[in-house]
Amino acid sequence: MRWALLFLFMASLQAGAACAADTNSLLDQWLDRQVSINTWSADVAQIRQLKSLTRPLESKGRVWFKQPNRFRWQLGDPPRTIAVRTADALMVIYPLLRQAERYPLNDVSDPAWRQVLTLLEVGFPSDAATFYARYEVVSAQKRDNALHFELRPSAPAARRLLDAVRLKVAADTFRLLATELIFPDGSTMRNLFSNHQLNPDLSDTLFHADLDESFRVVEPLKR
Repeated sequence: MRWALLFLFMASLQAGAACAADTNSLLDQWLDRQVSINTWSADVAQIRQLKSLTRPLESKGRVWFKQPNRFRWQLGDPPRTIAVRTADALMVIYPLLRQAERYPLNDVSDPAWRQVLTLLEVGFPSDAATFYARYEVVSAQKRDNALHFELRPSAPAARRLLDAVRLKVAADTFRLLATELIFPDGSTMRNLFSNHQLNPDLSDTLFHADLDESFRVVEPLKR
């Protein structure tokens, strides 16, 4: 489903044998490092495994991030899908179809959707308190020079839409290496990041959705 793009910037912790104290210690180390990230960009390879398909769907593109919560994802060359987190909405744009979907962030009455929309920020939390309020830590493990975390949404209603969020982080640099989303129907979405750029100069225009009059814009949450 196209709204699955809402979950593009999710993270994960692979189940491990760490005790609760060790789990929080590993996650706290990662959260402490996020303070130094103002902007970030990387190439992304996205792999989607759907239960209805025997072979996964693969796409490549680029992702940009700017504090506190701006994102831009582009998949395909030329771009087939663009997801932009503006000041007040998430825009999912399909340039070849001349269509776009708008998901308001300031007027979401469904608590499940509100939680899912905030999941966009999980890869780059601005503070630990908000992070722990939104997500429950299932497990954490350090292996193969990487930290593996698994989370789940704190809100029970949000779990109807998303089972788990997994995050892989480099143990030495705390770079985000991969995210994976696990959905209730068993489908998954995995994002692998490479060619990272930490704190590059990013223009604000990257995080605008400038659509001309040829685009048809709909708001699926109002249906």
